[in-house]
Amino acid sequence: MALLLSVAVLVTVASTVLLVFALGAANTQLDRLVSAQNRLELLSAISGRMGDYALTSLQTAQQPGERTREALVSARAAALAAFDRFEKTLGDDVQRFQDEEQRTLMAARSRTLARLRAQFEVLDRQVQAALLRPDPGMNVRVVLDVFAAGFGSPLSQAMEEERTTAHEAQASVRELRERTIRWGLIGVAFACIVAVFLYHRLGRSLVNRVADVAAAAADIARGRSDTRVKVTGHDELSLAMARFNRMAAHLARREERLVSAQRHLRETVDARTAELRAANRRLEDVDLARRRFFTDVSHELRTPLTVILGEVEITLRPANPREEDLRAALLVIQSRARRLHRRVEDLLRIARSESGQIELDRSPFLVADLLADVRESMLPVARAGGLALEARCAPDDLAVDADRDWLRQTFDGLVANAVRHSPPGETVFLEARREGGDVVIKVRDRGTGIAADELPHVFERFWRGTAGAREGTGFGIGLALAKWIVDRHGGRIEIESGTGGSEGRGGTCVSVRLPVPVPDTTLEAAQ
Repeated sequence: MALLLSVAVLVTVASTVLLVFALGAANTQLDRLVSAQNRLELLSAISGRMGDYALTSLQTAQQPGERTREALVSARAAALAAFDRFEKTLGDDVQRFQDEEQRTLMAARSRTLARLRAQFEVLDRQVQAALLRPDPGMNVRVVLDVFAAGFGSPLSQAMEEERTTAHEAQASVRELRERTIRWGLIGVAFACIVAVFLYHRLGRSLVNRVADVAAAAADIARGRSDTRVKVTGHDELSLAMARFNRMAAHLARREERLVSAQRHLRETVDARTAELRAANRRLEDVDLARRRFFTDVSHELRTPLTVILGEVEITLRPANPREEDLRAALLVIQSRARRLHRRVEDLLRIARSESGQIELDRSPFLVADLLADVRESMLPVARAGGLALEARCAPDDLAVDADRDWLRQTFDGLVANAVRHSPPGETVFLEARREGGDVVIKVRDRGTGIAADELPHVFERFWRGTAGAREGTGFGIGLALAKWIVDRHGGRIEIESGTGGSEGRGGTCVSVRLPVPVPDTTLEAAQ
């Protein structure tokens, strides 16, 4: 680039110098031509003034008078003025011309002008003298003839010299024009040759590299961010191409980051969408379970109330009911009312467990007493289903430090589930024993069991499985409540179902592990 610029500057400077030189030479020759023409015109004016002076002097000699004398004075002044103008023009030319030859020529012409002026002044004096002598007409003619013989030849010579100078100036201008045209054509041809040479040596490479950059830019615009240009050389264009490659690499990295971010965003959106869909399905399941739960609650509350109202109506039918009938009715009402009260208490406990407001009322007690309470509470339910209920505890002094009411409600629910899913004639076992540092209480049945795909959901609140649609005594909250109670006691609840149970038979086995308290204080408090 610098070389091309230098060559362009040199060509421009050379062209300017040649042009200035040609214009200067042309201006000099034109100045000579114009000066020669001006001097020629002034010499013609002097010749005319001499003729006017001669005619005026003859008229004055032939017709003497004041008017003719004034005309002669005017003619004399006009002739002298013409000499003055010519003399001034010569002085200006001498000052303007820098050439010594031209200045010498102008000085010679000044001498010729001085001689011509002197001759005119002699003529004027002779004419004045002739006008005073007798026969002035003849005398004036003689003086004019003598003057013409001596004045005409130098004047003609001076005019011829000026014409020659003008012709020479014209010829120089023509020659300069031809020379300028010739050198101009030579300069144009040389410039073309230099341009072709520079194009083949420098310009073609420059144009090709610019074309490569343009093609690479078009490829990047079409999405091919891995496009690069080959950098050759160390000039300004090579530096620009290197910067272009760095820009392309930066764009490629940005595009890669954008693609990665877009992929991550798409994965995140897909994951969140899947989570939302799963949450919506869970909400739908919870809503369906809640509706079934409230249906079961209504049924559970309505049944004891219906029995109570029926006993009251039957007892009040006789005008004087017997005391035995009243007592029997009151016992039935008491039993149903206690059952109803227990159901309401269970619901209140569940509601408190949901809000986290309940606190455990821990106290030491014997596990055998807990199992006896559960058996006594759930034996009528088991008998109603045609089942037997057995409770075993080894050893008898096995104790825990826990909330007895919560645990009683937990195992009531577990036994109710076992009774509900066992066929008539089977036995539900309620067993307790010590394993290491834990008290393990199991509720085991030989019923229909739980499907493998339903086992992960059994501890979800309000979930009742496919068998939950049938009428029963559960609310779909037994196992969820049991897990919550056992967790609050620091224990663990486990469930096995099907042929994979711990006993190797069908049915379901629910195991509750509770930590064993300190032996000394616990046994004393429990007894």
